[in-house]
Amino acid sequence: MTAYEYFGAFFEELANRGVRHVVCSPGSRSAPLVLSAHADPRLRCWVQLDERAGGFFALGLAKAERQCVALICTSGSAAANYLPAVTEAFYDGVALVVLTADRPPELRDRGAGQTIDQIGLYGAHARWSADLPVSGEVGPDHARFTAHRAVAAALGPPGGPVHLNAPLREPLEPLDGQPVGGVAGRESPGPTAPPVADAGEVAQLADLVRNRERGVLAVGPSDLSGADAGAVKQLAALAGWPLVADAASGLRTGDAAAATVVAAGQHLARTGPFWDGHTPDVLVRAGHPTAARALREGLAAWEAEIWLVDPLDRWEEPTTVPAGRWRSPLGALARGVLASLEPARSATAWTDSWRRAESTAQQTITATLQGGPLLEAGLARLLGETLEPDTVLYASNSMPVRDLDAFLAPHRRAPRVVAHRGTNGVDGVTSAAAGMAAAAGDPVVLLAGDLALLHDLGGLLGAARLGIDLTIVVPNNDGGGIFSFLPVAGAVPGPVFEQFFGTPHGADLSAVVKGVGAAHHRAADAAALGEALEICRHSGGLGVIEVPVDTEANVAQHRLVERSVRDAVTRSFGPA
Repeated sequence: MTAYEYFGAFFEELANRGVRHVVCSPGSRSAPLVLSAHADPRLRCWVQLDERAGGFFALGLAKAERQCVALICTSGSAAANYLPAVTEAFYDGVALVVLTADRPPELRDRGAGQTIDQIGLYGAHARWSADLPVSGEVGPDHARFTAHRAVAAALGPPGGPVHLNAPLREPLEPLDGQPVGGVAGRESPGPTAPPVADAGEVAQLADLVRNRERGVLAVGPSDLSGADAGAVKQLAALAGWPLVADAASGLRTGDAAAATVVAAGQHLARTGPFWDGHTPDVLVRAGHPTAARALREGLAAWEAEIWLVDPLDRWEEPTTVPAGRWRSPLGALARGVLASLEPARSATAWTDSWRRAESTAQQTITATLQGGPLLEAGLARLLGETLEPDTVLYASNSMPVRDLDAFLAPHRRAPRVVAHRGTNGVDGVTSAAAGMAAAAGDPVVLLAGDLALLHDLGGLLGAARLGIDLTIVVPNNDGGGIFSFLPVAGAVPGPVFEQFFGTPHGADLSAVVKGVGAAHHRAADAAALGEALEICRHSGGLGVIEVPVDTEANVAQHRLVERSVRDAVTRSFGPA
């Protein structure tokens, strides 16, 4: 059996299992894989010059469609460049099938070019991995079985990356008259039914809702679907519990469904008179831990009975010991409880107090930022207010994800916020946003710092080369502005801080952006930003909007908002 017959059957079965996108990078050893994938008309093959960018591009595609995406690279260090995206996919539960071409066994560990030890290359970060047999040694049933198992393992639950190492012997090109592709395909499986929660877990949550009036539901980054977000909001309304929602939870947009959605959680956690007087009887926490340190520490300081919703089986509770843990997805749990309980409890002083605090905080943020310069806090709030509701707002890690969490107010027409919070790094954010844009169908705007943009120049080139419609908004503070908020900024001499933390790059972003073939705009105020966003929305392609930011003024504005909200809420609620 030839490699083309084996991988023709393999990719046919991937397509039968619902895979629709394959991300490839150039290489010789991977030719049978790439050409076999290309031969199936149901698979769209995207070519990324850089495997690191390709890995994150595939991650964005998979997040956009909530489906499995395949990756193909040649042998050697090419495979190692997938590691950052593989780790992100593992910790965020994103389904990838990673195929790394390899030398056959007789050429390994004896100095053959472009050969490294690829077996188990991604270690514990793969949900399943296998070193495939050389294709001539097995038949098409093995290929189909492997493809079926790979997709099942990648989709989970819990979902994550799968690694298949594929040893290939020469000749690598198809021979004259040799068919490329599999035999007649089967029907793809029908739509996957929504997950159903464990009945015992539903009963436990329902009992808490029924008997604990002073409860809080805190949801970190999780990018809930519209249906799941709606069910969670209805659950919060039914329970009469405030819903402390991270910007990347999926809960700050759309109809509130009578829930008390709290976006100012990190500001309220800094306000002792309110926070100390609102210790709940029970805290239900879901999603990744929030990026907001004040909120993480505030939730732990309550020392309340905490239940953790943990469908990824990650035990993501770094601050305390949970009383219990549920493996069912949050949306499924919410639907189960809604089906089992009576109508919502009437409004209580508990929810009224939380609603009043949230309103006070949001009004104060608006008043404090009004009339001030366009810096990172105002930029995050403005994007939340002006982008259309069909827009995906992709948040880079570092400051953007924190600013959106602190300043994006919840409202019916807010954009959907997405972030990759698996490993919390800035790595590959442009590539991931480009992958999201390639599949989403809706406009995608990436909010990324200047260092994050420069860190993924391969992704910027890839997005331009593929003609991806993507708008990138870049607050440019010429370096690592986030470190100016940390204690190290005042603990070491200024020159040392700048050298190792501030890291000014001095790059001309206009020249960099135009050099890869993208459009560049500069916006120093809200009016210019709005105009640039409109131009990018209607012109298509890749556009970058640079917003100049003074670091010292930016830190001062953040501190001013924090003080103003703390003072306003304290006046409203009095001493603890």
